[in-house]
This record gives sequence, structure tokens and C-alpha cells, in this order.
Amino acid sequence: MIVHVLRFRFKDGTAQQDVAACMEALHRVGQMESVSFAVIGQYAGPATDGYTHSAAYALADMEAFHRYIYEPTHRDADFVVHPHVTNFSAFDISDEDNPNLSSEIADIQQRRLAADRELTSLISAHPED
Repeated sequence: MIVHVLRFRFKDGTAQQDVAACMEALHRVGQMESVSFAVIGQYAGPATDGYTHSAAYALADMEAFHRYIYEPTHRDADFVVHPHVTNFSAFDISDEDNPNLSSEIADIQQRRLAADRELTSLISAHPED
């Protein structure tokens, strides 16, 4: 199992309707076939971390992670969410005994960005991060 965790804060002045649209987009990602279960909501870590919201997506294995990364619903959510967030962070937790897991995940993500210039431009537009 791989749990892909996102942490972020909405930019100051983000309209409530945009916050709602972002959260709905993240919920749609959680309903994708590649996702075993998801939790989307408020961040419950220390306030000093600077995050206010979080999403966690459980993926059965690397094959499911790969499908998750390339699903059109995931890309659609990126374009809804990223313009409205700052202090964005992502990390993964796994119970797999794979010493190469971090590099395999990074490779999948790097290949995704290398193949999608529009997405790369969007994601790299977070100067505060």
C-alpha cells in the first residue's frame, strides 16, 4: 500500500466558491478507480507548519500509483487546485519493502511532468514553496 499525502494552504483572499471547487476536485480524485480510499479535509498538524488542508490517497501498489498519476481526473484537479494554493507539499508513505520505492515514485512523477509542459508550468508557479 502506498499513501500519497498532499498538504497545502489556500492563498489569502481565495473565494469560498474556489475553495469549494478545489475540495470537490480533490474528492473526485479520491473516487478514481486507482484509489483504494481517500481522506480529504482540514490539516490537523501543527499550525506552525503553515498548512490548512490535506488530502491522502491510498493506492494498492506501484501499478495503482502509476494509474493514479496519469488519470485525466488527476490532471483536471491539478488545474483546479494549484492556482489557488500555496505552501504545497507532497510525500508518500508505504508498507512495501522496496528500497527503490522513493526513486520509482520520483521517476513516475518526473516522467509525467516531462511529458506535460502545461502541467509543469502550472506546478512550478509556486514561488512561495
